[in-house]
Amino acid sequence: MNYAIVPNWFAGYNAILELMFFVIALLVGVYSIRIYRLSGQRQSKLLGISFLFISAAYFIQSILNFAASYSMADWCSMQSMAVTHSLSNFGIYAHMILFITGIVTLAYMTLKINDLKAYALFLAAILAVLLLSSNKLYFFYALSSILLIYISFYYLGNYLDSRKMSTLIVFTAFLFLLFGKIHFIFSIDHGTFYVAGHLLEFVAYVLILTNLISVIRRK
Repeated sequence: MNYAIVPNWFAGYNAILELMFFVIALLVGVYSIRIYRLSGQRQSKLLGISFLFISAAYFIQSILNFAASYSMADWCSMQSMAVTHSLSNFGIYAHMILFITGIVTLAYMTLKINDLKAYALFLAAILAVLLLSSNKLYFFYALSSILLIYISFYYLGNYLDSRKMSTLIVFTAFLFLLFGKIHFIFSIDHGTFYVAGHLLEFVAYVLILTNLISVIRRK
């Protein structure tokens, strides 16, 4: 599998950003699960589960990129490079599966249906398309973008109905996350798009963190 082109000057910074995304997504997931335990709201439970999957995906991606940076610094060790290559293949697959599972869970939450069989079929179909495709990274970014388009429209509808600042922030966050994934489609051949994708994701998760802080303060 070909991975994205990472500019030399950006190596290491990408891992730090992904570690930040992991922490923010983890906070959202844990807080949502806490709300579910207090209120019994199913939507909060699904939101929490989706963000826990997403946080795990970013954690693996961060470790993967830290390992890649270490491998470049220790390029003279062939054994180190071989181990890193094997771990990279595993890490890329794990990141894609976890992130897609998180986004599918989030999309399932927005449908407001209570049918685990439908969820399992939906997830299995998406993962089958991803894992059986000839170019998995392109399909990963394309599938993520399609799901994020739907989720963005869902939160846009929420904002138009409520006109609340919190829903506008959430919509804007997912819109930036969508733009980031679209940029990653081109990052396989161009390092500039890889950097742009991370910066767009950074804006998205800053907005998500801002919304989380405002919700906690209101509580």
